[in-house]
Amino acid sequence: MKQLFLVYLFPFILSLTLVCYISDNKQVNNFLFQTQKAEKTPKQSFNFIGNFEGGNSIFEDEFLKSNDTSATIFLLGSSELVYSSPAIPYNFIPQHFKTKLKAIGHAGNQCFSIYTQLLANYKRLNNAPLVIIISPGWFESKASKGTTSKIFLEFNSESFLKNINTNPADAEFTNYAGKRVSELYNEFNSPNLQLKLLNFTYRASITSFHKILYYPLICSDAFLIYNKEKTEPVKQTGSSCKQLPIISQTVTINWDSLFTASKNYVISQATNNTIGVENTYFTEHINGKTGEMQPVSVSVNEELQDFMMLLKLLKAKNVKASFIISPLNPLYYKNLNDLTPTVTLIENEIKDNKFPYLNMFEPNGAKYNKAILRDIMHMSDYGWYKVDRFICNTYHLTYENK
Repeated sequence: MKQLFLVYLFPFILSLTLVCYISDNKQVNNFLFQTQKAEKTPKQSFNFIGNFEGGNSIFEDEFLKSNDTSATIFLLGSSELVYSSPAIPYNFIPQHFKTKLKAIGHAGNQCFSIYTQLLANYKRLNNAPLVIIISPGWFESKASKGTTSKIFLEFNSESFLKNINTNPADAEFTNYAGKRVSELYNEFNSPNLQLKLLNFTYRASITSFHKILYYPLICSDAFLIYNKEKTEPVKQTGSSCKQLPIISQTVTINWDSLFTASKNYVISQATNNTIGVENTYFTEHINGKTGEMQPVSVSVNEELQDFMMLLKLLKAKNVKASFIISPLNPLYYKNLNDLTPTVTLIENEIKDNKFPYLNMFEPNGAKYNKAILRDIMHMSDYGWYKVDRFICNTYHLTYENK
């Protein structure tokens, strides 16, 4: 009985006493939770942002929103999105169509980061047009461990985490988010209250013992959140909004002309090598070297598990999702065919869930189109025009294509 009091009851009573003291003491509240001026709602919009961190946080509430006249297609991916050109979808689509397209992502924005961004905006998922670029490189070697803690925080603010914690209907999806956050938790430096709550809530769900152990921490964190909201309310994002229909237009896009011109240009820029890589990149980064993939077993591939849950969320929420499986250069990666079983599994899962997709992965060097990439993993304009046509056809942006 003495041990029960010391281990469970005493810490519980102590924590509640401390929380009550903090919640009722105005001086302590003002010190811990200093009032900050609310951010002004920006008038500007965006076509592309790398993440929601820093100044980009003002765009969080635009995520998955329609524009004033039609739906907005959102494109999520990683490092390939940073390279801007007239061909990349966030430039090409808005230039030619009333339906707009916005892109979000940079290196490291993998399946779990994307999953939680969408889960935080669950009220907007129904019928939301969404294109996700999946890189086969996410599923091998170190990247197969999934989104890192640093990248996770760049894309998932306290506001997004609050939405996940208060999601009333999706216990399975919230629980998975909590599980993955719990696995990353020791890597977070000074986690915010919402991140703590997500971790504590998941840990409490493991066993009855964990529930007893973490209950005081959950209560304490909830009290702190309640009091912080009095003086420093978390920005509201992700409220319900109607998805407007996509507007189809009678627009003629001469795809053959775009393909021919861009393909010839890519070839003209890769004259000092035989693997289809831009001259400068080849000289500075390759110069005769080759790469090797390190496939990871399905049973320990965390990124693959994140991908499966992402698919499940998209299916459950009736998202108008489509996928691009991006290419890698098999003339540089000599064992690229070792990734084929994983890519085939990914393709079959997308197909089984009836999502449209464009598979640009080609592991056979003899069949590989050297113009599709500008280096060993990032698409050239020729590759992006292929993606543009897929998006136009998938979301019926135009009545007429040539």
